[in-house]
Amino acid sequence: MSKDLERFSATLAHIENHLFEAVSLKQLAKQALLSEYTFHRFFTYLTGYSFSTYLRNRRLSEAVELLRKDYSIDEISELCGYANRSAFNRAFSKFHGITPSQAKDLKAAINFFPPIQLDIQINGGKTLNYHIEQLPSFTVVGKMAAYQLEDDLFKNTGKQWETFFSDQELRTFAESDATRKNFFGLKRVPYFAVANPVKPQSGNLNYFTGFVLNQHASTDYLTIEIPKQTYAVFVSEPYDYRKTENVSNAYYQLQQQIFNTWLPQTDYQKIDGPELETYLSLEDRACLEIWLPIEKE
Repeated sequence: MSKDLERFSATLAHIENHLFEAVSLKQLAKQALLSEYTFHRFFTYLTGYSFSTYLRNRRLSEAVELLRKDYSIDEISELCGYANRSAFNRAFSKFHGITPSQAKDLKAAINFFPPIQLDIQINGGKTLNYHIEQLPSFTVVGKMAAYQLEDDLFKNTGKQWETFFSDQELRTFAESDATRKNFFGLKRVPYFAVANPVKPQSGNLNYFTGFVLNQHASTDYLTIEIPKQTYAVFVSEPYDYRKTENVSNAYYQLQQQIFNTWLPQTDYQKIDGPELETYLSLEDRACLEIWLPIEKE
């Protein structure tokens, strides 16, 4: 088990020990010695839930015991982190299917959401294609937006691509001599994404979509320098890029393999730094590539 995974496992115990106290993604990521974005993905792909969803479900599950110990609904609402009683009532009713008052009855049917015990098992038979590559520093040009590390993160970054492709002026600029078309190699499409090319605010991801800018070229679009870095480059299974859901499915499956299997079972460690998302063109199909900044443990 990698050191990252050991530290991540400890955060699950920390959540249980401080379930009704102030527990934040920032605090747990710091405890695990991971960036918030990396911790968010470890949490999502190892547990199947985002941190906020998991914490909410655990609190609502355990809130029943507090109700049956005669805590007031206002007290429990505050312990569970809700702004007011009505917000808690709505969340509780949605989770359990009954109101807090009804849940006080020992005969009432309620939902139990148990704490997750992390158990990594080695599952053979599934190939994950990757190689190690070092890139020199380079400049990216395009657009960037900040998104919260929540359940809708990947849906929102997908919407950014829709906005990106609708910018005809940017696409015309990208087709000019100002951009480097084959920086990542042959058959790679010229556009790509960068996760956190600049340090984000706490709880956010800075997601950049754009192109590689040629040296000495100038532009009014946003430009960011990406430092020299060693990457593990992972390649997805081919998919039909004409269906949007195929892209998101390939992304999710590849990230899940990386964080569920590769990182826990190799002697490489994910380090802070910009992460890249490039695309390999195969006529009517494509492959997604994820470039993860790494070092040996």
